[in-house]
Amino acid sequence: RNHFAKVHLRALSSEEIEAVRQKKYVPMASKLRFIPKANGLRPIVKVSGVVEARAFSRESREKKMHHYNTRLKNLFSVLNYERTVNTSFIGSSVFGKDDIYKTWKKFVTKVLESDGEIPHFYYVKADVSRAYDTIPHNKLVE
Repeated sequence: RNHFAKVHLRALSSEEIEAVRQKKYVPMASKLRFIPKANGLRPIVKVSGVVEARAFSRESREKKMHHYNTRLKNLFSVLNYERTVNTSFIGSSVFGKDDIYKTWKKFVTKVLESDGEIPHFYYVKADVSRAYDTIPHNKLVE
């Protein structure tokens, strides 16, 4: 398999690096790793594994990390709020293993409590192709 066929990464030029350093807001950078898939790679970024830029003091890096984590927590809070207030908004989506367990337990309990014969069940596992590419990133940044 040619895992790197679809990966479009390149090193930043010296000019691009300098332009980033001159900006008031400098985006954080994390280590990037890839998990092989049948037809490509899945990029994985660990938010807590921020690459330490030498240009910033430790205090500045920690402040940026705290700011970033706060924004992620705020976003997660909004999604949780929408999930509880407007349940149709996210459909059958679940937020983690606890939600999967609760949903599955409710389903199994309902089936077992029915008076009829337990039907045959079929399990379908699906991986949505290129789901990340369809996210409106500009809207997320807003």
